[in-house]
Amino acid sequence: MTLPDPITMLSRLKFALTPATGSIPARLLTQAQARDWVVHYVVNGLLVLEKPLVFGKDGTPTFPKLGETLRLGLNIAGVQFTPDNKDAAQWTRTGPMDMRGAVLAVRLSQSLKESRWGVTTIFWGGMGAGREPNDRHSKGFSIDFHGAITRRGKFDVAKDWGQHKIILPNGKSDKSWPLGTAPYFRLDVDTDAGGFFYEVYHLMRGEALDAAKPSSIGDRSFILHPDTPDPGLRALHQDHIHCEIDH
Repeated sequence: MTLPDPITMLSRLKFALTPATGSIPARLLTQAQARDWVVHYVVNGLLVLEKPLVFGKDGTPTFPKLGETLRLGLNIAGVQFTPDNKDAAQWTRTGPMDMRGAVLAVRLSQSLKESRWGVTTIFWGGMGAGREPNDRHSKGFSIDFHGAITRRGKFDVAKDWGQHKIILPNGKSDKSWPLGTAPYFRLDVDTDAGGFFYEVYHLMRGEALDAAKPSSIGDRSFILHPDTPDPGLRALHQDHIHCEIDH
């Protein structure tokens, strides 16, 4: 076994320590701060990149470089990321992700794995790949969360939220929000699915872009889902929760 050179060994020891920016949400990290977090996650086995870390003579990482986008391995912080798209079914990595997006993915995985839900698998889409070359997904800013396998079973955004009946204020039920009705979270937070998606939303709210003030499900936000208030955006988000770290 060949040992790393002394500079690499010292650098890895340095980045094994938790960065001092731990209280800063992923959306507010600078590129330098996000790069330090990514290196920290790699050194601690929480993230795998397409190439090994490389350090310069001064101990500063030369891979990854500041502002570089990265393809992430699909085991992130001990959670298996499974593409929820037949075109991506054989992928072994995400598309190129902004490093703030990589931090968001790790923190989301850590929180859900360590929570009461004990998440082992996240079904994802749109990480480094979008419909347009310059949209938020293609820039590596976004994550689409389609569902998860938990210790309480599998939760699927389409089946367990988007296709769930809506109880309207008049007591009647409908399959979709009638025109002119302000949406709200259609699920009961005391049910397993309702509690799970409520927690996922609030984890995203803490790390990703939100509204000007902390939102609730049904409010306007950059976090999009089956009960998003804008009818056009709502129609496109019946099977996933969208979050992003830059707009």
